[in-house]
Amino acid sequence: MNPLYREKLNSIEIEVYGGWEEIGGNCIVVKDGDKKIVFDNGIRFSVFRSIYSGRIEPLGPTEMRSLGVIPDLDVYSNAESLYISHAHLDHVGLLSSVPPEVEVVLPSIKIFEDTLFDWYKGSSKWLSYIPPDFSTRLEEAQLLKQDKHNVISIPVSHSAYPSRAYLYLGKDASIFYSGDLRLEPLAMSITMGINEAVQKIGLDKVDIAIVEGTNFDVEVDHFPVTAQMFRESLALSLATYELVVISIDPLDLELFVFLTEFAEMFGRRVVVASKRILWMLRHLTELGRIDIVNKVLVAEELETPTPVVLESISLVDDVFRSGNSYVLVIEPIALLDTLRKLRLWRKEISFTGSIALLSDPEPREAVKEVEESVVAKWLRMFGFKVYRLRLSGHYYPHDFTELMRLLKPRRIIPVHTTNPGYMLRLFEKMKNMQ
Repeated sequence: MNPLYREKLNSIEIEVYGGWEEIGGNCIVVKDGDKKIVFDNGIRFSVFRSIYSGRIEPLGPTEMRSLGVIPDLDVYSNAESLYISHAHLDHVGLLSSVPPEVEVVLPSIKIFEDTLFDWYKGSSKWLSYIPPDFSTRLEEAQLLKQDKHNVISIPVSHSAYPSRAYLYLGKDASIFYSGDLRLEPLAMSITMGINEAVQKIGLDKVDIAIVEGTNFDVEVDHFPVTAQMFRESLALSLATYELVVISIDPLDLELFVFLTEFAEMFGRRVVVASKRILWMLRHLTELGRIDIVNKVLVAEELETPTPVVLESISLVDDVFRSGNSYVLVIEPIALLDTLRKLRLWRKEISFTGSIALLSDPEPREAVKEVEESVVAKWLRMFGFKVYRLRLSGHYYPHDFTELMRLLKPRRIIPVHTTNPGYMLRLFEKMKNMQ
């Protein structure tokens, strides 16, 4: 398998096997003399969607490798370690297909076990290859410390928690790999901003920054929703509508914490009605954030044990009938399942005056369980006003200058973007202006 892009600086050679001129699928190899490490192991969804659809699904890792959907085994030849930035599939990929001699470093083994590994281990489809198998050697990233491979794990804000950037300190050069990141955390109480993290490790500059550029897309798009705009839109919704329903990425702990604290300002309580969000309550408890956990209610309709003792509430008897007291945090499919059952049971509940906010921050970086347009149509049938309120998990182009001033790279390699040329031109323009 030939790299999509290659660059050399002194003794270091960087090869990009996924994420070049495409969104996601990141896989970057750094060679430094006899040392070789790999950053991310992503599924290339730009390729995946062109060959798989509907009932035509992958037969497994061998087929996916042969079609260039996941990295070839040659990528890992003689590699010491694979560093995963976060749990989105376009970065974590199929861990069971990683050769057993390669150590796999995760941001948090426990959280990965409670989320991805638990969700997909019993799948009868190709998704069952996402969790590692018995032969995989898992290690946890050492936060803000240099490890045995000369890599420092740096906490960053993203729509999957926890997320890490990585800094490799080579013989002749330093390499920064961004993973996916946004510059302004939604919940500062649980996530350190990259500015603070960089100060803690004493980073002054880097030689090469391998930096994501998701929001430099070539497509015409709406003006980006900043964190402040997101807060203002949510405040308007909480002040105006009865029941407020918000769909979130089940990995986005930052957004969940923000919603819980923000809802309280409007006299509302968050109600969790998705099993895949419950891990957040256990983790917050382990962090000592009982103050947040105690603000949360769990829907009785889940009919599943909660990881900590929580107050429960009925969606049908309480939440749907007194909507202006609650914010319902739920995955779209779980909400539709409940509403469709009510329809079959002929229980008439009007949602006129209620709002559903679809906040999926990464629409192009995963396998969609259901199309957003289908979700919206069903919700409208039940009387909801439906809006897309999407706060990206990635920094915006207007943040690029700040990121470059922070890292001070000699060179950049744009990844996770369809428009690397623009990023390179913008970087050169910034250098010439200094």
